[in-house]
Amino acid sequence: MQKREKFVVIGLGHFGAYALRVLYEAGKDVLAIDRDPETVREAAEFAQKAVSADATDVHALESLGVGEMDCAIVSLGDRLDIITLTALHLKELGVPFIAVKALSEEHGRILKAIGVHEIIHPEKDAATRLAQRLVKQDVIDYLPLRAGFSIIEIEAPPEFIGKSLRDLALRNRLRVQLIAIQHGGDPANLNVVPRADDVITKGDVMVLLGADNDLEHIREIVKR
Repeated sequence: MQKREKFVVIGLGHFGAYALRVLYEAGKDVLAIDRDPETVREAAEFAQKAVSADATDVHALESLGVGEMDCAIVSLGDRLDIITLTALHLKELGVPFIAVKALSEEHGRILKAIGVHEIIHPEKDAATRLAQRLVKQDVIDYLPLRAGFSIIEIEAPPEFIGKSLRDLALRNRLRVQLIAIQHGGDPANLNVVPRADDVITKGDVMVLLGADNDLEHIREIVKR
């Protein structure tokens, strides 16, 4: 897998600005582009280079070295034509990975058809996570992956407490993968990729990955 070090963020509204800041604070080389000069000035402290430019102008993108970036993130408001044309230019310039904030499911299909690698539906994704948490009250958080698979955070059931991961054998018995433990339910006390001899204690939150049917079985154990 190609290591991603150089990013371009096109469109510096709320979504783009958040992405820009996270990338910059992660030590990545970031190019920020927006048509509005004032927005560009505000974003400049979180980018190696911030430029006011028209992303629908392929020559402008090329002159800025966008084709040399490892990844592009596009968030350009509510103009379907501008978003789609920008994504097309990024493909033409050979950007290896392109993520685009889509306006609708139909727009997402168009973007997928022209070769965009990741389609972002922030409102839909946030609404799905909220609804799942409200419906499944025992689930602390929920993250859908591809169809039929999810990641959930759930408090360890009483019958797990005091047992090691080797004893529980979650992958073999229940077909789910434990990817992290929040000891005492504290996100700051996170045990990522726990070992077989790690023991589940009272109040721990388990972060589990698996098929939705198998995760539902875990929920049934918790409810018992």
